[in-house]
Amino acid sequence: MMLVSLQAASDYVRRDGDDDDDLLTVLIEAASSAVVNYLGAQAETVLGYDSDGEPVLESSDGIVADVPAVVRMATLYLTAWMYRNRDQNADEAFQPGYLPAPVTAMLYALRDPVIA
Repeated sequence: MMLVSLQAASDYVRRDGDDDDDLLTVLIEAASSAVVNYLGAQAETVLGYDSDGEPVLESSDGIVADVPAVVRMATLYLTAWMYRNRDQNADEAFQPGYLPAPVTAMLYALRDPVIA
């Protein structure tokens, strides 16, 4: 499942050529999964899952249909962060178990609050 297209991510990271389409696709899938996991139970509501509890796909390429702009932007940002910082130690960039602060800031209002 991908929340943004390969072309949208490619444009966002401003890459030349398509030599690393496979890598960028994996990064999109990973970022999409991280965003959905962060949204938790609200992902179904935010992304408009069907009656089987699956996201409605735009086409056979696995791109989810009607993704809200803030979710697309958070996914693009996270994809770009992973693409540009492949060799960086992520533990030093942000706290383990958390997404980068700009991604969290974009998605926070959509997340279902958890009461401990």
